[in-house]
Amino acid sequence: MRPLFLISDIHAGIRHDADDPARLADFVQVLERARAEASELCILGDLFDFWFEWREVLPSRHLPWLAALLRAVEGGLAISILPGNHDFRLGGLLESRLGLRHPGDWERRMALGGQIVLHHGDGLDPAERGYRLMRRIFRSDWAQWGFRWLHPDLGMRVADWAGAGDRTHIWSRSELTAYLKRGLPLLLQPEDRLLAMGHVHMAARFQWDSTLVCTLPPFIHKSRGFCIWDGQALSFEYLRPELAPALLEERLR
Repeated sequence: MRPLFLISDIHAGIRHDADDPARLADFVQVLERARAEASELCILGDLFDFWFEWREVLPSRHLPWLAALLRAVEGGLAISILPGNHDFRLGGLLESRLGLRHPGDWERRMALGGQIVLHHGDGLDPAERGYRLMRRIFRSDWAQWGFRWLHPDLGMRVADWAGAGDRTHIWSRSELTAYLKRGLPLLLQPEDRLLAMGHVHMAARFQWDSTLVCTLPPFIHKSRGFCIWDGQALSFEYLRPELAPALLEERLR
């Protein structure tokens, strides 16, 4: 059986980002390899640095990325996409016009003979009360209704400003392990063979009882990392392995 390709934190469409065209070209390489080798490409959040579907317009900076996704789907590649903390309001256009599968905020599914969990990774820690409250407010229908009334130029500027600080946060090893130890008991089931998530911008592989927990390398990094799950093992792949950060590995429980 063909493996799953897993990718996260691409952050397409950052305003005045000189790396955006190169990142798009590298993303197309991953799409082409996935089309040849994978059963599905799973995007685990933050494909876009910001995403919002006004009724009549789309941000021009996203059009090349949408075109690349459409070509891949038309070429036979199955693509699923989860929302991240930057592109949490994924609307119907990606499904109805591009043919991507959007299962919801996160997904527990059977794949390659076992049960896996796919998640962006934000909001797992119950102690993050402020963030979890803000997340609920921003994702509410009334907040989205109000944002829709902003002119798209102004709305994108607001989003650029709001998202800039989050991209530059660097997680420490102790911060990440503490975050997972608080959040994983509320998420995982004994039958889960794999939890794959992004968000923390750190390549790591943990063991939690019988579950393999993987935090994906962020594709926004110059190494251009992603992962491949074949049902038994998880591999970390890089378009530029010489730039790849060290892999963090640890047993959590």
